[in-house]
Amino acid sequence: MTVDILRGKRYPVAMAKGSDSKEKTLAAAARLFCRRGYHGTALQDILAAGGAPRGSLYFHFPGGKEEIAEGAVSLGDQAVRGFIRQVADTSRGAEAFVAGLARGMAANLEASDFHEGCPIATTALEIAADSDAISKATRDAFAAWEREISLALTRFGINARQAASAATAVLSQLEGALLLARTYRNLDPMRRAEDALRLLVRPDRGRQGR
Repeated sequence: MTVDILRGKRYPVAMAKGSDSKEKTLAAAARLFCRRGYHGTALQDILAAGGAPRGSLYFHFPGGKEEIAEGAVSLGDQAVRGFIRQVADTSRGAEAFVAGLARGMAANLEASDFHEGCPIATTALEIAADSDAISKATRDAFAAWEREISLALTRFGINARQAASAATAVLSQLEGALLLARTYRNLDPMRRAEDALRLLVRPDRGRQGR
Protein backbone atom coordinates (compact mmCIF):
# COMPACT_ATOMS: atom_id res chain seq x y z
CA MET A 1 0.00 0.00 0.00
CA THR A 2 1.30 3.44 -0.83
CA VAL A 3 1.10 6.31 1.62
CA ASP A 4 1.38 10.06 1.29
CA ILE A 5 4.71 11.41 2.53
CA LEU A 6 6.15 14.84 1.71
CA ARG A 7 3.08 15.27 -0.52
CA GLY A 8 4.48 12.49 -2.71
CA LYS A 9 3.64 8.85 -3.28
CA ARG A 10 5.90 6.38 -1.60
CA TYR A 11 6.50 3.17 -3.48
CA PRO A 12 6.78 -0.06 -1.51
CA VAL A 13 9.49 -1.38 -3.82
CA ALA A 14 8.71 -5.04 -3.44
CA MET A 15 9.10 -4.92 0.30
CA ALA A 16 5.52 -5.86 1.16
CA LYS A 17 5.03 -9.39 2.48
CA GLY A 18 3.99 -11.88 -0.14
CA SER A 19 1.15 -14.35 0.16
CA ASP A 20 3.26 -17.50 -0.16
CA SER A 21 6.78 -18.70 0.57
CA LYS A 22 8.14 -17.84 -2.89
CA GLU A 23 6.81 -14.27 -2.79
CA LYS A 24 8.03 -13.84 0.79
CA THR A 25 11.48 -15.06 -0.16
CA LEU A 26 11.70 -12.63 -3.09
CA ALA A 27 10.39 -9.72 -1.02
CA ALA A 28 12.91 -10.44 1.72
CA ALA A 29 15.73 -10.79 -0.79
CA ALA A 30 14.80 -7.54 -2.52
CA ARG A 31 15.06 -5.64 0.75
CA LEU A 32 18.27 -7.31 1.84
CA PHE A 33 20.00 -6.85 -1.52
CA CYS A 34 18.95 -3.20 -1.53
CA ARG A 35 20.34 -2.67 1.97
CA ARG A 36 23.39 -4.94 2.08
CA GLY A 37 24.17 -5.81 -1.51
CA TYR A 38 24.33 -9.21 -3.15
CA HIS A 39 27.60 -10.37 -1.62
CA GLY A 40 26.66 -9.01 1.80
CA THR A 41 23.50 -11.12 1.89
CA ALA A 42 23.72 -14.83 2.67
CA LEU A 43 21.04 -17.37 1.81
CA GLN A 44 20.52 -17.88 5.53
CA ASP A 45 19.75 -14.16 5.87
CA ILE A 46 17.09 -14.44 3.16
CA LEU A 47 15.55 -17.51 4.79
CA ALA A 48 15.44 -15.81 8.18
CA ALA A 49 13.94 -12.59 6.82
CA GLY A 50 11.40 -14.36 4.63
CA GLY A 51 10.41 -16.97 7.20
CA ALA A 52 10.46 -19.74 4.60
CA PRO A 53 11.83 -23.24 5.28
CA ARG A 54 15.12 -24.13 3.60
CA GLY A 55 13.47 -26.85 1.55
CA SER A 56 11.08 -24.38 -0.08
CA LEU A 57 13.99 -22.19 -1.16
CA TYR A 58 15.57 -24.94 -3.25
CA PHE A 59 12.16 -26.01 -4.52
CA HIS A 60 11.23 -22.55 -5.78
CA PHE A 61 14.75 -21.47 -6.75
CA PRO A 62 16.78 -24.43 -8.02
CA GLY A 63 19.26 -21.91 -9.44
CA GLY A 64 20.07 -20.73 -5.94
CA LYS A 65 21.03 -17.20 -4.98
CA GLU A 66 21.48 -15.98 -8.55
CA GLU A 67 17.92 -17.00 -9.42
CA ILE A 68 16.63 -15.32 -6.28
CA ALA A 69 18.46 -12.13 -7.22
CA GLU A 70 16.99 -12.21 -10.71
CA GLY A 71 13.51 -12.56 -9.25
CA ALA A 72 14.15 -9.81 -6.71
CA VAL A 73 15.20 -7.43 -9.48
CA SER A 74 12.03 -8.28 -11.39
CA LEU A 75 9.95 -7.62 -8.29
CA GLY A 76 11.61 -4.24 -7.76
CA ASP A 77 11.11 -3.43 -11.44
CA GLN A 78 7.37 -4.09 -11.20
CA ALA A 79 7.04 -1.98 -8.06
CA VAL A 80 8.82 1.03 -9.55
CA ARG A 81 6.91 0.77 -12.82
CA GLY A 82 3.67 0.77 -10.86
CA PHE A 83 4.86 3.77 -8.89
CA ILE A 84 5.74 5.73 -12.07
CA ARG A 85 2.31 4.99 -13.54
CA GLN A 86 0.57 6.00 -10.34
CA VAL A 87 2.40 9.32 -10.21
CA ALA A 88 1.62 9.93 -13.88
CA ASP A 89 -2.07 9.18 -13.35
CA THR A 90 -2.31 11.62 -10.44
CA SER A 91 -0.26 14.47 -11.96
CA ARG A 92 -1.64 17.40 -13.94
CA GLY A 93 1.46 18.16 -15.94
CA ALA A 94 5.08 17.30 -16.58
CA GLU A 95 6.44 19.41 -13.72
CA ALA A 96 4.08 17.83 -11.22
CA PHE A 97 4.97 14.40 -12.57
CA VAL A 98 8.74 14.71 -12.16
CA ALA A 99 8.28 16.38 -8.78
CA GLY A 100 6.09 13.47 -7.71
CA LEU A 101 8.76 10.99 -8.75
CA ALA A 102 11.43 12.81 -6.77
CA ARG A 103 9.23 13.22 -3.70
CA GLY A 104 8.07 9.62 -3.73
CA MET A 105 11.59 8.28 -3.97
CA ALA A 106 12.73 10.68 -1.27
CA ALA A 107 9.87 9.52 0.94
CA ASN A 108 10.82 5.89 0.47
CA LEU A 109 14.45 6.60 1.30
CA GLU A 110 13.57 8.60 4.41
CA ALA A 111 11.09 5.99 5.62
CA SER A 112 13.85 3.37 5.45
CA ASP A 113 16.17 5.58 7.53
CA PHE A 114 18.33 6.05 4.42
CA HIS A 115 18.99 2.33 4.01
CA GLU A 116 16.90 1.69 0.88
CA GLY A 117 17.36 3.77 -2.25
CA CYS A 118 16.86 2.35 -5.72
CA PRO A 119 15.72 -1.26 -5.32
CA ILE A 120 18.04 -2.61 -8.02
CA ALA A 121 21.00 -0.22 -8.24
CA THR A 122 23.14 -1.97 -5.63
CA THR A 123 22.66 -5.34 -7.30
CA ALA A 124 23.26 -3.88 -10.75
CA LEU A 125 26.56 -2.28 -9.75
CA GLU A 126 27.79 -5.19 -7.67
CA ILE A 127 26.97 -8.36 -9.56
CA ALA A 128 25.35 -7.67 -12.94
CA ALA A 129 28.71 -7.73 -14.72
CA ASP A 130 29.32 -11.26 -13.41
CA SER A 131 25.91 -12.71 -14.20
CA ASP A 132 24.24 -12.64 -17.61
CA ALA A 133 20.82 -13.30 -16.07
CA ILE A 134 21.06 -10.52 -13.49
CA SER A 135 22.62 -8.17 -16.02
CA LYS A 136 19.69 -8.69 -18.37
CA ALA A 137 17.17 -8.26 -15.56
CA THR A 138 18.68 -4.94 -14.45
CA ARG A 139 19.02 -3.64 -18.03
CA ASP A 140 15.42 -4.55 -18.75
CA ALA A 141 14.26 -2.85 -15.56
CA PHE A 142 16.05 0.44 -16.18
CA ALA A 143 14.90 0.46 -19.81
CA ALA A 144 11.31 -0.15 -18.71
CA TRP A 145 11.48 2.75 -16.26
CA GLU A 146 12.78 5.04 -18.99
CA ARG A 147 9.91 3.98 -21.25
CA GLU A 148 7.33 4.61 -18.54
CA ILE A 149 8.72 8.07 -17.85
CA SER A 150 8.86 8.85 -21.56
CA LEU A 151 5.25 7.74 -22.08
CA ALA A 152 4.14 9.93 -19.20
CA LEU A 153 5.96 12.95 -20.58
CA THR A 154 4.34 12.52 -23.97
CA ARG A 155 0.96 12.49 -22.20
CA PHE A 156 1.83 15.93 -20.88
CA GLY A 157 2.58 17.39 -24.30
CA ILE A 158 6.27 16.69 -24.85
CA ASN A 159 7.02 15.21 -28.27
CA ALA A 160 8.29 11.65 -28.46
CA ARG A 161 11.93 12.39 -29.33
CA GLN A 162 12.33 15.00 -26.62
CA ALA A 163 10.44 12.80 -24.15
CA ALA A 164 12.83 9.90 -24.71
CA SER A 165 15.87 12.10 -24.10
CA ALA A 166 14.24 13.74 -21.10
CA ALA A 167 13.33 10.34 -19.62
CA THR A 168 16.97 9.29 -19.63
CA ALA A 169 17.92 12.57 -17.96
CA VAL A 170 15.12 12.23 -15.38
CA LEU A 171 16.09 8.70 -14.41
CA SER A 172 19.80 9.55 -14.30
CA GLN A 173 19.13 12.58 -12.11
CA LEU A 174 16.98 10.59 -9.70
CA GLU A 175 19.37 7.65 -9.47
CA GLY A 176 22.30 9.96 -8.78
CA ALA A 177 20.35 11.98 -6.22
CA LEU A 178 19.29 8.81 -4.41
CA LEU A 179 22.92 7.76 -4.12
CA LEU A 180 23.96 11.16 -2.78
CA ALA A 181 21.03 11.37 -0.37
CA ARG A 182 21.72 7.89 0.96
CA THR A 183 25.40 8.74 1.39
CA TYR A 184 24.77 12.12 3.03
CA ARG A 185 21.80 10.77 5.00
CA ASN A 186 19.67 13.79 4.17
CA LEU A 187 17.18 14.69 1.46
CA ASP A 188 18.85 17.83 0.15
CA PRO A 189 20.09 16.10 -3.04
CA MET A 190 16.55 14.89 -3.75
CA ARG A 191 15.13 18.39 -3.29
CA ARG A 192 17.74 19.87 -5.61
CA ALA A 193 17.07 17.11 -8.12
CA GLU A 194 13.38 17.98 -8.03
CA ASP A 195 14.19 21.62 -8.81
CA ALA A 196 16.45 20.60 -11.71
CA LEU A 197 13.85 18.23 -13.14
CA ARG A 198 11.13 20.87 -13.01
CA LEU A 199 13.34 23.12 -15.11
CA LEU A 200 14.09 20.28 -17.51
CA VAL A 201 10.44 19.68 -18.44
CA ARG A 202 9.15 23.24 -18.08
CA PRO A 203 7.23 24.33 -21.23
CA ASP A 204 9.24 27.51 -21.63
CA ARG A 205 12.34 25.39 -22.15
CA GLY A 206 10.99 24.77 -25.63
CA ARG A 207 10.40 21.06 -25.10
CA GLN A 208 6.64 21.12 -25.14
CA GLY A 209 4.42 21.10 -28.19
CA ARG A 210 7.11 20.70 -30.86
